[in-house]
Amino acid sequence: MLRRGWWLGMVVLGFAVGSTAFFTSRQQPVYRATTMLVVTPNTRVEEVADIMRGLETLERRTVLATFARIPMAPEMLPAAAERLERDTAELASYRIAASVVPSTNIIRIDVDGPAPHLAADMANAAAAQTRDEAGSIYRIFTMRTLAEARPGTRPVHPDPRRNLTVAVILGAFAAGLAVFALDRVLRPVVVS
Repeated sequence: MLRRGWWLGMVVLGFAVGSTAFFTSRQQPVYRATTMLVVTPNTRVEEVADIMRGLETLERRTVLATFARIPMAPEMLPAAAERLERDTAELASYRIAASVVPSTNIIRIDVDGPAPHLAADMANAAAAQTRDEAGSIYRIFTMRTLAEARPGTRPVHPDPRRNLTVAVILGAFAAGLAVFALDRVLRPVVVS
């Protein structure tokens, strides 16, 4: 079976790997920058009762969930563009996402975009804007930057290594099927 159809298997495998390499190389790289904010009671609040209420409120997580929605608001992109002194249209290809790190009072802000340095600048601008917005909504809480965003060194998308690994695995499977199918077609039919 393999002696007759090995060439077809190699063609199928080569096509799978070659086409994957081609299409992966044609995709624009996307870089991710991440910053983190920690939410704490505001130290300017003088009443001990207010501080205790603030801690109890943080335990219920609704305030954190509200704060995590701020970076994803439609108004965030123009606000970040203004902070960076850039045109909003220039930043339209960037995506901002935020989430609460489980079992913490930490908000993680991710920015994905084609330029790693600008993605990091946007993440830091979104964090500053989130801090300002949250402070105006709930004065008993404050946020401080736990980790500033740094430019990514490797794109998160596409991942050539992963894409080629999957292409080899699926290509080998398809090659095996092609060789098997060719053998079934070329095998002489024995009539008894």
